[in-house]
Amino acid sequence: MLDLTPEILRGCLRYDTSTGKFTWKRRTGGRATTGVAAGSVTEKGYLEIGLGRKIYKAHRLAWLYVYGVWPTGEIDHIDGDKLNNAIRNLRDVPRRANQQNQRKALGARTNGLLGATHHKATGKWRSRLWVDGRNISLGLYETAEEAHKAYIEAKRKHHEGCTL
Repeated sequence: MLDLTPEILRGCLRYDTSTGKFTWKRRTGGRATTGVAAGSVTEKGYLEIGLGRKIYKAHRLAWLYVYGVWPTGEIDHIDGDKLNNAIRNLRDVPRRANQQNQRKALGARTNGLLGATHHKATGKWRSRLWVDGRNISLGLYETAEEAHKAYIEAKRKHHEGCTL
């Protein structure tokens, strides 16, 4: 990664800072054609671009293209859209802050709402938040929506990386 310079990148690709789209500037081998959109979407939903026999995440290339240096941390998509590589939607943050910007509920017991998991023993909805390496209980609620609301309020207060 460190051998790709901003100059080489800018010589191969055009980057539109407002849309976040990359297009080929000149043929670099393979099937790359001038003026055609660069990259392909991975199983995890990120755009990747191959340059010089290496694969790069487009959001990291956008950072290098605009600022002339590789990001020092992780690149966070502020709006949670992994394909929105517009420079105004990207920020260089520590891993912890990037993880705090989670926007989708994970797991089978969540009902699709962040911070709301079903508590089998009581039949209620539980809300918890990780703060400084500890799992803090925010309480039990009658509905998933109430648990979600408590979670979002606490997240905004305790997570520096939260953009909800």
